[in-house]
Amino acid sequence: MTYPVDQRLLKKELSAALSAHTQLLRNVEHIEPEQMDAFTFMMRSFGFIFERVPGILLDDDTEETYFGIFQYYNLLAELKHNLMMSFPYAHLQNVNFSDILAPFPTQYVTEVNQWWEEKTGLVVGSTKQTMTM
Repeated sequence: MTYPVDQRLLKKELSAALSAHTQLLRNVEHIEPEQMDAFTFMMRSFGFIFERVPGILLDDDTEETYFGIFQYYNLLAELKHNLMMSFPYAHLQNVNFSDILAPFPTQYVTEVNQWWEEKTGLVVGSTKQTMTM
């Protein structure tokens, strides 16, 4: 199995994603009651997105790092899509949720998706959360 991106770079990307999440939490001063459903949905989604990341950052397993960042990229894309579909006008402190998610890095998404496709034989759909066989 070939790994097109150095594991350290992927860990750096995951670390930057955790940092973006921390900045988001730190900058929340007030949540308008009518925005609470969207905010809660986003925070619960981040729970799934980042659940395995601390272990990945501590471990030295390249395969696990690749799987973890593949999961991060795809769950982040799914979150963005779901927020757009379910909460298109949601905002936090006058900032649209799509803009709030912009700082979350996706630098190696193409390479990681290619790794996944090579590993599994499944093709990751570029415009939706589906895979074709």
